[in-house]
Amino acid sequence: MIDIEKITKEVESGEAVFLDLRRDEEWDTGHAKLATRFEFERFENGELPNIPKDMKIYTACNAGGRAGRAKEILEEAGFTHVENAHGIMQWKEAGGEVVI
Repeated sequence: MIDIEKITKEVESGEAVFLDLRRDEEWDTGHAKLATRFEFERFENGELPNIPKDMKIYTACNAGGRAGRAKEILEEAGFTHVENAHGIMQWKEAGGEVVI
């Protein structure tokens, strides 16, 4: 279960970043209001987000698969506080705010 309140509080206070890894067409159907967009394909191209390695990062995609892989990539690159927040579907089901 996704802890919406915890994630929202951490992102709003600047303690964490919520990375939405989905493509344009997925993002355009609705995304978490607090999300920062970083398409998963950028990881596949060897790019990493410009985020301090000790900052908490929540990864999310549509259902959780890409978010899990991104978590692994980030940890392999030395990021120390990465959590898979699964997918936007779970975010919505848990009551998370979504905007278009």
